[in-house]
Amino acid sequence: MALETTLMEDQNPSEVGGDGNDGPWSTFACRVGTPPQTVRVLASTAVPETWVVSTGGCIATDPADCPDSRGVVFSPNASSTWDNVGNFALDVEKNLRNYSSNWDNGNYGFDTLSLGYLGSGGPTVETSVIAGLNTKDFYLGSIGLSSQPLNITATDNPAPSLLGNLKTRNQIPSLSYGYSAGAPYRLKKVLGSLTLGGYDASRRPPNDTIAPFTLGDDISRDLLIGLQSIEYSDARTTGRRLLSEGILTFIDSTVPHIWLPLEACRAFESVFGLTYDNTTDLYLVNSTLHDTLSQENASISFVLGNRVQGGETVNITFPYASFDLQVSSPIVPEPTRYFPLRRADNETQYTLGRTFLQESYLTVDYERSRFSVHQATFEDGAVPNLIPINSPTGPSSDAATSNRGSDGFSRGALAGTVAGAVTLCFLTIGALCLLFWKRRRRSRVQAGSEQVGVKEAETASGGSTSIIGGELNNEFGDGQYRPPEVEGSPGSRGKLVEAEGNHGGIEMEGTDGGAELHGSGGVAEMEAKGPTAELDAVHVYELPAGEVKAKIPRSESGQERIRIARLARPRKKEQRTE
Repeated sequence: MALETTLMEDQNPSEVGGDGNDGPWSTFACRVGTPPQTVRVLASTAVPETWVVSTGGCIATDPADCPDSRGVVFSPNASSTWDNVGNFALDVEKNLRNYSSNWDNGNYGFDTLSLGYLGSGGPTVETSVIAGLNTKDFYLGSIGLSSQPLNITATDNPAPSLLGNLKTRNQIPSLSYGYSAGAPYRLKKVLGSLTLGGYDASRRPPNDTIAPFTLGDDISRDLLIGLQSIEYSDARTTGRRLLSEGILTFIDSTVPHIWLPLEACRAFESVFGLTYDNTTDLYLVNSTLHDTLSQENASISFVLGNRVQGGETVNITFPYASFDLQVSSPIVPEPTRYFPLRRADNETQYTLGRTFLQESYLTVDYERSRFSVHQATFEDGAVPNLIPINSPTGPSSDAATSNRGSDGFSRGALAGTVAGAVTLCFLTIGALCLLFWKRRRRSRVQAGSEQVGVKEAETASGGSTSIIGGELNNEFGDGQYRPPEVEGSPGSRGKLVEAEGNHGGIEMEGTDGGAELHGSGGVAEMEAKGPTAELDAVHVYELPAGEVKAKIPRSESGQERIRIARLARPRKKEQRTE
């Protein structure tokens, strides 16, 4: 499915536009219930279910625009397909201040969920887990991106996540996604981007160096990453360190802020002139300070690794504009600028929230227990380039053998895949035969030399010539090797990785070359028939969240044969009596 956000112009009366009371933020549209009720929600990298603001989220004492400011309120009583389960704890970021209240519950149930506005071509899941929010701690709802099953009433019968439902129905190729929160201060207000079952290559640098990050064992904090350093630079200073030593921190788009150790917060206060407000627990910014910081236009660089020190790293740079946010009611009486930095009490609170994902692009592959972070790219008029991440177990037998028409993987692409597989087989057999011939020839020469006493037949190196090439430059760099005779042109390397079934090749880099596997075009174009169209497992979805724009999802073939490295462990919900 191809899911791309489009920001609605009338979502927020603030001067910069957008949704939420701590942003502004780019939101995504979905339809819940029967008849469908359209709501606007964020994306949560931490929860598996979908959150929507319920009728109790706006009460009589709230401003008149409360329902719209919260992304539109969903009424379960107005849906004929709502199957109520009960009130349960939301169970997300309970370790953070402001999110540990007993009021942070959800009215859980099952209902029909469709992604995107009517006519956008998004998929529908008839029995999706929905949580109705009455709390204001989480001001907007969220599409859950975690792949973990959810235990609501019984541990032996967990409900699948949204990603799990979509994959089971062959609507996405794998439990994966690509996400960036958007940057309203860039170009013409760059919108967020959410791709399910793959990623949008137009949102990250081409040929970007990819550091392999592995998911953590704690499923409630699985996107754990090493924040090795933070550096401040402006017109007078370059590379001033704000973090004394590396820390492990959690990427979570459910919350907006960046939570760091007190020492690091003090360093931010010093370079930015920030003042901590004890009443709101925020760094509020007045107009004078804002003007000064805007003129200085300082930048902050985060150096990320799989561990707190050493190994491959990624550098993500943030302009001051990415920290120039606005907080409003009910947190403060009037809209006020603030700097989205929070003081963490301990290491369990170290978090990189939605602010971090404005300037970074996150790609997660749950089936291989890996993820990557890239500096987000911003190009005016960029066309989405949706690349699927294929499941290591391959598509289902129905999806793999059916004769698809215009809605599926084209016959030409299938023919290209078969031709590519045959070509690769011949290349592999040829390489093996060459190796066998060289060894037999050398053995015969050496045997003849021994018989006649001629030593000149030995090579100067005295050893066999290896035909093993260099390390694969796949998405997550697993250190797998292959003969250079099979590599072909540089543009075909990623495609060959898929055919060999190495751990790499999770994301297919660009559309260069690779004709052996994907035919002449390399991408099969598919048009969605409607919002409830049953789409093939090779589809990648990008979610619309505003104006309805026709999208043509693109897919690439390829099947890998790798074990699933991470077993799903269902989350258990704590029931609340309220």
